Amino acid sequence: MRKYSALIIDLKKSRDYKQTDRINLQNYIKNIISALNKIFGNVLELNVVFSAGDEVQGLFSSPQAAYLYLRLFNMLIRPVEIRAGIGIGEWSVRIDSGISTEQDGPAYHNARYAIDNVEDSLGYSTLLFSDSPNDIYINSAINTAAILVKNQSKYQNELFLLSELMYPIDIGGALQLDRFVELNSLIAQKNQIGYYTMWRSSRSISKCPLSVHLDLNLACSPIDALADEKQFYVSSGRVKGLPAKLAKLLGTSRQNMDKSIKAGNIYQARNSAVVALKLMNQYNLEDR
Repeated sequence: MRKYSALIIDLKKSRDYKQTDRINLQNYIKNIISALNKIFGNVLELNVVFSAGDEVQGLFSSPQAAYLYLRLFNMLIRPVEIRAGIGIGEWSVRIDSGISTEQDGPAYHNARYAIDNVEDSLGYSTLLFSDSPNDIYINSAINTAAILVKNQSKYQNELFLLSELMYPIDIGGALQLDRFVELNSLIAQKNQIGYYTMWRSSRSISKCPLSVHLDLNLACSPIDALADEKQFYVSSGRVKGLPAKLAKLLGTSRQNMDKSIKAGNIYQARNSAVVALKLMNQYNLEDR
């Protein structure tokens, strides 16, 4: 039988936020979900929706699609921390016209098992579970990328998001690139939310790439993970000319951008994501 991929995301320590911050963050997350559901419309079996409390979930046609959705979600919500589980399996209990939270089956059970084990996984923030020996390698690649991103400064993290808007990592045309323009309003909204402005103020961060209005109607040039056919190492996460383009956009020097990209391990984080996507492709091959 065909296998699907369920994604469950949970905000860490969400009950510790002030009530106003929690409400504002929930509204912002709803807008993130709305935008990403359009970007991933071709690979969503059931839209991502809010579930119980501060949890969201959805059902995808492949683990790669679920992971790519999670990557962008995480970039847009940082520095709010999340934990997530991706489950691969059958979608056996189907409620006609029902949303994702009304469905059931091994894909959902595996996603729940994955997220429930995050706390015991030595600092991992995301786990994928399919009950396959391949899971351990995928989880290592996913969380290598996640740890690199977690250690980025605010400035470096926004450069990372900008690089993704310009050269998004894709697989098989999963992303609807014409919908990326809708992320502009999300970034503007984020800059006005009290939680994020206070977070920047508490760290004496006065200016970051996305703290000022930018024309982000950027021509997206996607990087297809499966197009990287090197057998020795992965390099497609590094894009030639990216420092110069970012420097022009932000009004600084290419040398400054080079230093910031290297200090933020942006290429390494993107390469690790490509590795994870290539490893996940094995599941697709097994299902044929």
